[in-house]
Amino acid sequence: MKKSMNNPYLVRALTYGPMIVRRIVEAIPASQYDSHSDPDRFTVREAVAHLADWQEIDLDRLRLSAAGNGSLLEPYDESERAAEQGYVSTDVMEQLELFEARRRVILAFLDALLPEAWGNTGYHPEKGHMTVYDQANMLVAHDTYHIEHLSQYL
Repeated sequence: MKKSMNNPYLVRALTYGPMIVRRIVEAIPASQYDSHSDPDRFTVREAVAHLADWQEIDLDRLRLSAAGNGSLLEPYDESERAAEQGYVSTDVMEQLELFEARRRVILAFLDALLPEAWGNTGYHPEKGHMTVYDQANMLVAHDTYHIEHLSQYL
């Protein structure tokens, strides 16, 4: 990652998120993959599929923003997307691998950015103007949210 990004912890956090999710999921008995810790949250199976799926959405948003034209970053309804993408019938281990692979693509994309591109923005109707740097930090926050959720199964 470019030194000019000026946050060495961001790269580590983006790298570690999928690793932490894997460790937690591997410690959860498969018999719990379809149970809810909270009726308003995903199951383990759905959460892992969601994390894998969202990497493509986030990469698209990062690319649009990095292009520097203030592009619209399309909002998605997570529940609708989960149903459309069939999260409930996914293989948890395959989705973990997909999450890790897609995150590596994001990391490679960010690593190739010119220093000035980190400040380029996109516009999300619910979150406002967001720089590439803001969005990369949002990925870490998103990982943390799901790590906390998944840890409830331990």
